[in-house]
Amino acid sequence: MSAIEHPTRAVFSRVGWVLLCGVLPLVALYYAIGPVAFGDRQLADFHTSYYYAAEAIRAGEDFYSADSHYIYSPLVAVVTVPWTLLHVGLASSLFQILLVATFIGTLAVLGVRDWRCYGLAFLWPPVTDAVSSGNVTIFLGLAAALAWTFRDRPRSAGAILGISIAAKVFLWPLVIWLAATRRVAAIAWSVPIALVTLFVSWAAVGFRGLTEYPDLVQRLTERLDERGYTLYALGLEGGLSSEVARTLWLALAVTLVVATVELGRRGDDRRAYVLALTAAFAVSPLVWLHYFALLLVIVAVVQPRLGPMWFIGLPLQLFVTTGNHDRSTTQVVAVLVAAAVTVALALRLAPFERRQPAGRTTTVISSSR
Repeated sequence: MSAIEHPTRAVFSRVGWVLLCGVLPLVALYYAIGPVAFGDRQLADFHTSYYYAAEAIRAGEDFYSADSHYIYSPLVAVVTVPWTLLHVGLASSLFQILLVATFIGTLAVLGVRDWRCYGLAFLWPPVTDAVSSGNVTIFLGLAAALAWTFRDRPRSAGAILGISIAAKVFLWPLVIWLAATRRVAAIAWSVPIALVTLFVSWAAVGFRGLTEYPDLVQRLTERLDERGYTLYALGLEGGLSSEVARTLWLALAVTLVVATVELGRRGDDRRAYVLALTAAFAVSPLVWLHYFALLLVIVAVVQPRLGPMWFIGLPLQLFVTTGNHDRSTTQVVAVLVAAAVTVALALRLAPFERRQPAGRTTTVISSSR
């Protein structure tokens, strides 16, 4: 009996992993990609924002206006111009495929080798929402991963972070992490590269919309900051006044930044990075569901092998079914709780890693916790 039970359990175990980490992620990706490739649904961000702005550049027109859906720096629109040589439907499908490949590459860069981790990652609703809406979040995730991987190569880390900030300022707290861990050379590269990239991208569009851009961003923030996945939005929905909700939001952001600096000064490199990337969510006035795909960068940095952190996205499937602005309070709570659990586990499980001066070996103290 026991001789039969063992191979039987092994077969059921393999079948279970294939279903959970193979079949279900493919189904999730189909629902993210299928409506665009085989239906008539548009990519919310790529089609109505990036592609539109890129077409305006080709036509020599202004794409920053009161009714514009494009609120990024010109860099994103400029690099989207080649995509306009394709029909928008084909371009959208290819862009989604690129997003999936980029996300896989992001995990690979961070040393993830277990195929089950990749499957579980595509079951996180923020990841499939990033693919289905067609935005730059996954590219920012790759930039964050490369900044960690090349953290002790100033030119590489600085260039990667500088270009990503020029595209979207979201990852700027990683500059604080670099400063706290005394990677001054990387900052010396990142800041000038960000400024030069911004200047060149604005020059490429003839500086059209430069004066209107700050007001456009401010109006959009004031209109949408109550509808995002932030502590501020949750506070308003819980009955708090705008002033109290904003105070709580700012307090969390400041706490995370201060903690990043403190851990970085102590030499706890990995935990400082985790908090800096977490601070990127906290300091942003607008946070949508797909932003939380960057949580997988934290998971991979701390736990590149299969472990409990990879399963946090599964419960979200029960509560989060949409990334649209009509999300419910329950969805906001579920996403913020999942983010908090992810960060808490990352801080708990990360090995202590003291950064040594240049030329010396980094000391890693593994934990059995």
